[in-house]
Order: sequence, then C-alpha cells, then structure tokens
Amino acid sequence: MKKIIISLMFLFSIGIIKANPITPPPIISEFYLVNDSIWYLELCFNPTFNYDTILDGYQITTSFGTALFKNGIHITQGSIIVITQDSLQTLLKIFRTGDFINIEKTIFSDTYLIDGISFGSNLTYSISSPIAGQSIVNQTYSCWSFMLGQFETNYRLVKENIPSIGINAHQATDFMGTCKGKVFDLMHNPISGILISNNHDFYYAGMGACEIEFDHGVTDTSGKFNVYLKSGKQLIQLFTTSSLLLDTIVFIEPDSLNYYEFTLDTLLNRVVLMSINQNFSLSCFPNPSNGKTAISFELPDNTHNSNTLIKIYNSTGEMIRILPVDISGKQNKYSVEWDGKCYNKTVASGVYYYNLELDGKKVATNKLIITK
Repeated sequence: MKKIIISLMFLFSIGIIKANPITPPPIISEFYLVNDSIWYLELCFNPTFNYDTILDGYQITTSFGTALFKNGIHITQGSIIVITQDSLQTLLKIFRTGDFINIEKTIFSDTYLIDGISFGSNLTYSISSPIAGQSIVNQTYSCWSFMLGQFETNYRLVKENIPSIGINAHQATDFMGTCKGKVFDLMHNPISGILISNNHDFYYAGMGACEIEFDHGVTDTSGKFNVYLKSGKQLIQLFTTSSLLLDTIVFIEPDSLNYYEFTLDTLLNRVVLMSINQNFSLSCFPNPSNGKTAISFELPDNTHNSNTLIKIYNSTGEMIRILPVDISGKQNKYSVEWDGKCYNKTVASGVYYYNLELDGKKVATNKLIITK
C-alpha cells in the first residue's frame, strides 16, 4: 500500500523540526525535458533532512508508470546529482503536454512520496508545460514566516529560459515576465489609481505560513499599468485602497511581454470616481425603476459651464440616450426625467449607467436598475 507523505526524512527528523520549524527543501531542483524519453532531472539532497547515501530502493513515478533507480547510485549530501533515463532500470517517459514526477522510496511493503512536481496547461497546476529549450526550476527566495517571526527560505516553481542542469541548485536566471495593459470603466474611460498586483501568495512553511509580496503597479491617468512577475501561474488582482475589484488567473512566460485590458463595473469603482466628483451629488429616483426615473444632481457654486448633459449607457457601454439639462435658472439643484426609452423604443430590464457631463467632460456617474 502506498502512503503519501510530505517527506519520509521529515518524519525521521521530527525532533529537529519541532525545535527549529523550517521548511524541508525540495529534493527536485530542476527538470529539463528534451522529449518524452530524453530528460534530465536535477536532484539535491539536504543533509539536515535526508540521511541516505545511496539511491537503492528509490523510484520515479510519472503518468507513464514507475521505474526503479539502478543499484549503486551514490548520493553526496548537499551536492547535485543529475538523473537521466540511463539512471533507471526500465524505460520511463515524461510527457510535455502535462505530467507529474514523483520521487518515492519503498520500505518493506510501503511506498513513501519523498518529493514531487507537476506541470501542465491546467488551472490546477502552478506551472505550465515547458516549451522546447525551457526547464522548470524550484526557485529559492526569502519570505516572511508568521510562525518564526523572521525571513526564511522558501521555494516556487518557475520556468527557466536558460537551463543550468548540474549547477546552481534551486536557482533560475531568466524566469521573469512583464505584464502590462490598461484598465477601463464600462464606458471605456481609463481609470487611474487602480493597484495592479497578485497581492500576496501564501505558502505553508512547516507549521506556519509564509507571505510573499510580488511586484505591483498603479494605473496612470491613461489607465496604463506595467508589472514584473515571476513565470508560471499568477493571480492578478485589481484593487482600490479599500477593496478588491477584480481577479483573474494568467500564465506568465519568462522574458515575455503580456498585454491585458480590464473593464471594471462602474459601481464597483465608484469610490474612485465619485471621490473626485462628490460635490455633484448625482442620483435618481426611483431606483430600481420599472421605466421612468428622475435623475437629479447638484452643482457646486463655483461651477461655470454652458452645456450640461445626462448620457445613458447600457451594460455593454453603448450610449443609448442623451438628455439635455436646462441650467439657465442659475440654481444649484437640477433634475431631468428619463422615460426609460432608447429614443422611441422602451429599454429592456437590466443595469444602466448615467453620466453627468459639463462642457463635454464627465464629472459624475452612477448606476440605475430597470425592472419590468
């Protein structure tokens, strides 16, 4: 019967772990795939957690099957050992489209998982399949451990454009990618001040958690952003100072330029938009409405303009109606009625947006729900 554990050697050194709860480093350091039967696997056994000096009884399992190591392969603790097909007793294939690689050891009748990685173009994997010439590296980096109250070493799978099988264990050189793009509202207006980040990833480290903050950026006045991210699967998140607006999964390739455009629901980012325009007090009643609604707003005393419009948009950002507002009375409070029609045609139930424009400049926006 196969028993799956994080590390057999971890159990043997439990007394050490309790006294000094650090993460056992992965044995698999780097993997380079030429084709399904020609591959290189870089292993590094840490003497703090691994005491074996020979690979007798060890095996590798993939989706193709299991193959035992040849007898007599010696381990130098803390040094790199490179495993190939020639290191195994039988043929073992590894498939580029997606696979797993498990290092296992059999003791008596039980098989234990010592270490493993997996890859593939699937959201369940942290790393996509390597293309020809790329390797996968268990990259080391420092991060903050809540349990230890200090920085410690942790590991993350990245894709590497410059494979270094046999040297520099747990180190990658060319593994970062650029993610840039723009953020718009539903009317395709650029939004500034939106934080673009994959925020924080959490990895369990021993009995605690390790928090790693990655690169982030803020959209400029044209809605543009530019961030630098590790290769692999990344959770991209869009924030205001107080809330999460949107998140999505992207796969970043090393040394690549990735362009994305994000459209945000105006209501969700209204805090950003209305913080500038709060003096205009744009609202409507009733809301929700079954058709007709009165759109009201208040102009500050120092507002001077000759052309005031209310523009109605549907949920896809298409403008469906323009309502001129007569402000010749010089009062501060104004109201205009919308009959719930796109000119002569009654609109369907749904979400709509209305903008206040002064001399061609949008100064406020809000949301209206039509129910029939």
